[in-house]
Amino acid sequence: MTRILGSGVAYPRHQLSAAASQAALAQLWPALRAVSMEPVSRRLVLPIADVLRPRDLGEDMRLYRREATSLGRRAARRALRAAGIPAGEVDCLIAVSGTGYLVPGLDVLLALELGLSPGVARITMGEQGCSGGGAALGFAHRLCSGGQAKFALVVCVELCSVAFRTGDLSGDNLTAALVFGDGAAAAVLADQGGGLQIVKAGSRLVPGTEWALGFTLGTDGFHPVIDRRLPALIERALPGALEEFGCGPGDFQAVHAGGPRIFDAVERALQLPPGALQASRRVFRRHGNLSSASLLAVLAAMDPPLGAGLALAFGPGLSIELAQLRRLPG
Repeated sequence: MTRILGSGVAYPRHQLSAAASQAALAQLWPALRAVSMEPVSRRLVLPIADVLRPRDLGEDMRLYRREATSLGRRAARRALRAAGIPAGEVDCLIAVSGTGYLVPGLDVLLALELGLSPGVARITMGEQGCSGGGAALGFAHRLCSGGQAKFALVVCVELCSVAFRTGDLSGDNLTAALVFGDGAAAAVLADQGGGLQIVKAGSRLVPGTEWALGFTLGTDGFHPVIDRRLPALIERALPGALEEFGCGPGDFQAVHAGGPRIFDAVERALQLPPGALQASRRVFRRHGNLSSASLLAVLAAMDPPLGAGLALAFGPGLSIELAQLRRLPG
C-alpha cells in the first residue's frame, strides 16, 4: 500500500483576521458591515490593501512566479525532511496549482530549486480547483503502487488572493474573497511501511453540474464561479459516489477545507457524528480554503486513530476525489 511518508505546509507572512477581512471587503460591498460572519483568518502573499489594489494580469503572474515558487519550495522541503528522503531520491514530482500560469511551469522551477534529479518525471496539474490535491494524491498512489515511482513528491500551491479582481462586485467574487487563502502543502509518498496509507483512490464526475464551480477568464484575469447550490449538489451526489467507489466513511475523515456549508453537507450525506470533521474545520478557521492545497493541509494537521479512513475533495466538474485511507502502527 502507498504510505504518506511525510507532509509539509507553508504559509505567507501577511496575516488577515476575520474582522480585518470584513472591514476591507466592506469598502467594496458596504452591506457586509451588517453581516455576522464565520471567524476565518487567513494568510496572504500581499497586505490586504495591495490585494484590493487593481493589478493587470502581467503583474499578477510575476507575483505568482515569485511567491508560488517560494511557498512550494518551503512546503516541499518540510515534507522531504519529515519523510527523511533526500531530494535527489524523488523520481516523480506532481506540481498542482490553478491560480497562476507559468512557462516554464511550476514543476520545472520547483525541481530546480529543490535540487531534484535532472531525470525526475514531472507532472503538472491545473484547472482542478479544490479537488487538485486529492487528484494528485490519487495519481501518486497509482504510480507508487504500480512500481512506476519509488518516491513521489506532491506539491500544491495556491495564491487565491492574486486572482482577486477588485472590479468584480458579483456575489461569487465576494464568496471567494471571504473564504480563500494563500498557502502550499506537500507530501512524499512511497509504496512501503506503516503509518497513514492510501488503500485506493478514485474520482467521480457528477453529470450536468459543470456550471456550479470554476473560473471564467476575462481580459483582466480570473473571475470565480461558486453557485450557492453547490453544497446541496454535494450532499445529493456523495452517497452514490461513495457506493460506486466501494468504501464507507470509516473511522476518520479528511475533507478539503471548503467551508462550513461544505462540511455540513458532507456530515449529512455520510451521517457522521458531531465533531467528525474537526480537523478540517480547524484548518479552515485558521487558514481559509487553500483550494488544491487544502486537503494536504488537513491531512498534515490530523492525528487520526488507527483504523480505516476517508479523504474527500470537491472541485469543478462537479468532481469528487476520493481516497480510502488506513492508519497502521508505525
